[in-house]
Amino acid sequence: MNSSATRICPSILGLSGAMTEDAIAPQRKQNSGPASPKFQRRALLQLAGCAALGLPAVSHGQSDTIKVGLTSLMSGRFALIGSSTVGAVKMLFDRVNAAGGINGRKLQLIVRDSRALPEEAVKNVRSLVGTEGCSIIMAGETSAGAAAVNEAMRGTNVLCLHLLAEYSALTADPANRSPFVFRTSRQGIHDAIGAALSYSAIAKERGIKRWATVAPDYSFGRDLTEDFVGHFKEFGGEMNLVSQSWPKLGQADFTEVVSKVLASNCEAIYSVSFGGDLLSLIEQGHLYGLFNNKTCFFPLLSDYGVIDVVKQMPKVAYTGSRYNHTFPATPENKRWYDDFLKLNGIKPTNWSWEAGLGAQLVVNALTATKGEPVVDKMAQAIRGSTVEVPFGLNGKVTMRESDNTAIRYPLAFGLAQPSEPYIKDFVPVDWDRILAAEAVWKKRRNFT
Repeated sequence: MNSSATRICPSILGLSGAMTEDAIAPQRKQNSGPASPKFQRRALLQLAGCAALGLPAVSHGQSDTIKVGLTSLMSGRFALIGSSTVGAVKMLFDRVNAAGGINGRKLQLIVRDSRALPEEAVKNVRSLVGTEGCSIIMAGETSAGAAAVNEAMRGTNVLCLHLLAEYSALTADPANRSPFVFRTSRQGIHDAIGAALSYSAIAKERGIKRWATVAPDYSFGRDLTEDFVGHFKEFGGEMNLVSQSWPKLGQADFTEVVSKVLASNCEAIYSVSFGGDLLSLIEQGHLYGLFNNKTCFFPLLSDYGVIDVVKQMPKVAYTGSRYNHTFPATPENKRWYDDFLKLNGIKPTNWSWEAGLGAQLVVNALTATKGEPVVDKMAQAIRGSTVEVPFGLNGKVTMRESDNTAIRYPLAFGLAQPSEPYIKDFVPVDWDRILAAEAVWKKRRNFT
């Protein structure tokens, strides 16, 4: 069986203690937003040298392969993000290659490790385009990394797909958009609105009024919390915000946070902490009885690697559908989960389906162009399309034409439990209501 050639540059592996996640924007000054203007201009100029002529360094017609470059987080504490991202892309590319490729041309995946550093992500993209001759870039990066890559891609004749970054302004703000750049990741504002719709109804039913919030102290945590609180109230929820905590990303000791929340006498805790941070909050909270009489609303608890390893679940914890093999409850989704687990030895994550969507869009675009990576034609094939994917709602996800971003992906909320399937009573949110509320939010922020 033929398979896509996957290459990981060995000279840039070996990070110790790196931090990631979509939201990871590493803890640096630029993490609160896009990279500095000087950094962005340097990145653009560095890339422009190879793309000024509108073509990668290698002529398409001289090869029977189509090179696709992928930069992601392949080492360090959160290497699971990179491995689950690459695993999803490679799984689809291998199947396409085994079936003969696209118009006889095989897909060659070239992977580079960014080490969760925005400048390294840009360096990777520059090398993948200028040295390797890739005409398609897949950016499996943090929010800060995606912002840097996004600026670097401006003015280039290269197709780019952001696979993981969830910060809303990446595509919501017209100033950040480019015609050949697409986003396949979930978007923070969609998750905030969806959570507000679901959790406000639960709070009304349970009579919850006193709230505390805990979120990482940078743009992802602050923006998502602000958007959730605002929409919660807009949807009729009653919220007396008695405590807000902003721990640093990667903070090991949550004692101060736990003490503050306990002292607030809140009835509910909303937190968009994730990964190891969320595990630390839960484990240390249990030591002080934090969850004995409080309802938890932890949207990111549902990630495999968190929900299936937490030692003791809070008594009542509502979460979201980052990825779970039971939502959507279809044979296709379960088969995709089983295939991924068998091929990669790890469970698929939220990042896996986002990357899998990106991979399918690449295949669809190249199929439409008969295997020729002509950027404007590939972009035309992607923009506004409805994509058939096994993990989609009704087997589909939409790539919105107005801002090149994915919508109508699986989004539901349910009650966490300590054993398979880890989440029960999934309730899907109404995407029409999400999009209506998003339109108001965009107008309020002048993102129109």
